[in-house]
Amino acid sequence: MKKYAVISMDVEDWYQSYHFDCEIDKSVTVLDGLDKALEVMDARHIPGSFFVLGALADRLGEKLRVMDRAGHDIACHGWEHIRPLSLEPDEFRGQLLEAKAALEKALSHGVSGYRGPYFAMDDRRLDIVRGCGFHYDSSKLKQQKSDKYGEMALAGFEEVSPCVYGRDGFTEFEVSTQKIGGMNMLLGGGYLRMLPWPFMAWMLGRYLKTGKPYVLYIHPLDLSTATLPRVADMSPSKYLRMHIGRRHMARRLEKTIALLERYGYEFTTFERLREKL
Repeated sequence: MKKYAVISMDVEDWYQSYHFDCEIDKSVTVLDGLDKALEVMDARHIPGSFFVLGALADRLGEKLRVMDRAGHDIACHGWEHIRPLSLEPDEFRGQLLEAKAALEKALSHGVSGYRGPYFAMDDRRLDIVRGCGFHYDSSKLKQQKSDKYGEMALAGFEEVSPCVYGRDGFTEFEVSTQKIGGMNMLLGGGYLRMLPWPFMAWMLGRYLKTGKPYVLYIHPLDLSTATLPRVADMSPSKYLRMHIGRRHMARRLEKTIALLERYGYEFTTFERLREKL
């Protein structure tokens, strides 16, 4: 049985990932982290799935078209980086359709995939995603202790493959976690950047031995070399989450790719994997 890995990125700037109540300097960008991820992936001919905010569609239009032509999957991350669960259903639908239209205008073709910011989704909002013409979503996590995440029961869905669920031609891809004690530890994002590599490699190895599809998610911030401006109301914990491990992250991504290759994983995109399954 083939083993598949999808490297995905939620494409947003630092001030969209972390909201602040005070004025901030938005002239500094971390979108160089997108370029670094593409450099690492393209050097190894690895395609990926990129969930882009609709608000960035014009700014990144030419880059998205180049990525699209290179075989990367361009998908939707909503209009702005706002928790879907904090939006009323009609407001969520409106912003989703606006983002989808902006990305489709930039690409001159349809956009198939969606991921909710902060993975803050429920079944009702997933039904809205399905109703807006998307073919897949990747917002599902195993239950988390933090209340910033959502939880989807996926009523009416069938598990067509481990961690992959289908219903009426629509596919839900679960983001990879590894159970450690009573916690479902995420195997990507800031965890990959901030946790000690020996511990991260051990968790990854435990997961990859199962042969289940592996979904990695990262952000431009994780790979950016930009010096972030000072923010008056930034808490120490937020400062650490934004800064720890960034200078090592490109190497971490390369090590993760090497580990996946060692375990015999084939790299693909969500759209291609949906077609395969």
